[in-house]
Amino acid sequence: MPAVDEERPHLVDCQDGSPSSQAAPRSARCGRPCVVVPLMLCAAALGSLVTLRLQKAGAVLTTVPMSPYHDRLQSSVRFFPSRASEVLGELSVKEVQEISAWFMLQTGAAPCRAFENVRTWLAGPSAVELLRPPKAETLAYLDGKGVKPPRFARVTMVTNSSVLEFKVGPVEDLSKAKISELVPKGAIPYSKRPGFEETWFVKPIYDAVVTELGASLLVKAFGPIWPQLAGYDPSRGTVSFLPRNDPLAPRGTRRIRIKSVVVPPAPSRPDAQWLNPLPLDMEVNITAWNVSEWSINHITFCNQGPFDSPKTLLQAYSKGQLQMCNATFSAGHWDTPQRESPRGTLRNESHHNGVSWGPWSFSVTQRPSTGIAVTDIRFRGERIVYELALMDSQAIYGGSLRDQFMYSDSAYTMSQWSTSLEPGVDCPDKATYLSAANWMGPDMSRRPDPREAQEFWPICVFDWVEDHEIWRHMDAAQSRGYVRKTVVVRSIATVGNYDYIMDVKFRKDGEINVETRFAGYPETRFPGQGEEVFSTLVRDGVAGIVHTHSVAWKADIEVAGQKNALHVTEVREHESSGLGVNWKADGQEQRFPTKILQHHYVDREGANSTFVADTRVPKAWAIVNRNSSVSSGAWKNPRGYRIELLSFSTAQVHSPEHPFVKAMPWTKYHLAVTKYQDNEYRPSSPYVNFDGLQPLSGPYAQDLDVFLSNNESLMDEDLVAWIGLNKEHIVRQEDIPLVSNFGVSFSLQPWNFFDLNTGSNPPSEL
Repeated sequence: MPAVDEERPHLVDCQDGSPSSQAAPRSARCGRPCVVVPLMLCAAALGSLVTLRLQKAGAVLTTVPMSPYHDRLQSSVRFFPSRASEVLGELSVKEVQEISAWFMLQTGAAPCRAFENVRTWLAGPSAVELLRPPKAETLAYLDGKGVKPPRFARVTMVTNSSVLEFKVGPVEDLSKAKISELVPKGAIPYSKRPGFEETWFVKPIYDAVVTELGASLLVKAFGPIWPQLAGYDPSRGTVSFLPRNDPLAPRGTRRIRIKSVVVPPAPSRPDAQWLNPLPLDMEVNITAWNVSEWSINHITFCNQGPFDSPKTLLQAYSKGQLQMCNATFSAGHWDTPQRESPRGTLRNESHHNGVSWGPWSFSVTQRPSTGIAVTDIRFRGERIVYELALMDSQAIYGGSLRDQFMYSDSAYTMSQWSTSLEPGVDCPDKATYLSAANWMGPDMSRRPDPREAQEFWPICVFDWVEDHEIWRHMDAAQSRGYVRKTVVVRSIATVGNYDYIMDVKFRKDGEINVETRFAGYPETRFPGQGEEVFSTLVRDGVAGIVHTHSVAWKADIEVAGQKNALHVTEVREHESSGLGVNWKADGQEQRFPTKILQHHYVDREGANSTFVADTRVPKAWAIVNRNSSVSSGAWKNPRGYRIELLSFSTAQVHSPEHPFVKAMPWTKYHLAVTKYQDNEYRPSSPYVNFDGLQPLSGPYAQDLDVFLSNNESLMDEDLVAWIGLNKEHIVRQEDIPLVSNFGVSFSLQPWNFFDLNTGSNPPSEL
């Protein structure tokens, strides 16, 4: 094992920041004068606040609360230009702009399908993203044993008949760049095209249906809230529509379901529309490229129908066959939070994505589709994780045949629909913020254009003294312990009504804690007959739908190199006999069973390398190096890192054959382990959100079950852990207007990695 500081990166003792939200040029790279200010401060009382204003060039405003545990006052997080950021960091704003402009010039593609006659366009949140370099070349560069791999982009383009992916680059010199196929024409059908700007072509269709149904029906039923109809009164609210992809459309079909909602008037917030469903829904078949071929059907009114057209609905109304529903809307304090935290100080921003804190160093990036990723994670200079990254989030909602639905959030974007994080609300005032490129939203969602990518700040990093100890004990009438210190990397992604709060916490004892919390508005619908089977009725006309939140993370763990194995320890009950044990039995006394440990290695990919936590059979899953140990005695244990669930995680409720499960197979497992392959980079594809009954399982598929079916050896190989966590959300009254944040978590824990608890006798890194 390397000495504590021998392989630590060179630190830049400045934050490279500006006390404003205006981004510094990326080329600056901490080019301002750095100010090193040694601080030796003593506070007179617990909880006192020290504010230091540094007026010299390059300094920033720092506000540091004194720790109630007498911890050091000055933040010890440092930011530096890392090699990992050079090769694994996502494309910068400038790179996205230049690559997209160059590619569009070469191919004639449009930036998006903003107009009906566009035949070729860049599409989806992965329209322009980093094509990760081969791992072998990357490791050689990170370890100073090879040249820097050139950077390439993955560009996703849609034609009027197919979806294609290209390798473009090298990025460093576009005058020498080439375009080569990654996924050929025909491999991904047009019905699976990514992106959502086409749904705006549906609005005229929706408006035409409303106009045909007319005021005599709609205003009578719901009031003057229709901007398409005479007598519209905006003070009563405004009807809008929410298009949702239909993942259960017949194979080969691209279909969306349109949900009507009421946007309440002020003082309610516009997003309170999620709590004001209106019972007029319909479906639009958008399979064809030609918008004139799009057709509307399956209209429901007050949960009656379906009707195949506005005409048939009106005929039922004129014959007295249509019942009116009591859909009244009353905006007010109930649908909008009445209390919120004030915003804090201006952001402290860094353009260096390498982070060093105590024994830890790593690099942070934000991917345009899947969100946060942490790479080249080292503890005391030794790499333990090559990549720890969010992969996707799925939400499955219950309902009748046409009302059940699913979201793959990475298909929308786990990054770009968000805004910069707010100091004092999203992160502590003292946090430092890291940037990413954004070309999709919130203001650009209708016409996303990578050429106009902008910088935003979706990640914050801060150190934190937690409210408990690493270890604690009382002896000789004295309590002793060591307070847990942590550095937190946080990213928050907004996807429609929900916000996902991701925390990656690096602790001084070598543990990495990963938590995903769910926040935002619950999705609701107007209750129909029997709705209590699917929902909690939280107000008149508002049903909170039961749904599952599932989140996937990738952990490419490396223990003393890449020759690792999957070790499983089970705790089971066993009769007190056999096993070569001297049971010390007394023939006159009754025998009782005991707990025993059963150990085994998993030799190949497949069913045996997938796991669902069983409360009756506790297990410890660990990635270990069989040829590395910190001990030399009879207790010689292989060094490793354990993957442990920290929160209760439900199993997948649906059967493996359900389309929602087949689309995102990682939801079946709490853990699956595969052999690393460069071309297996995410456990499900963003394309599965569309035309869900058409499988995408060929050689170009990103599908965990496809990876597992390779049946490759897992013994002394480079292994990847795919971690899936599920939470059933049974909506309650207290989830209105916004849910009280809840979540799931797991940790990567040293497993015989050190000879002692590093928290009991830590070196002086802090």
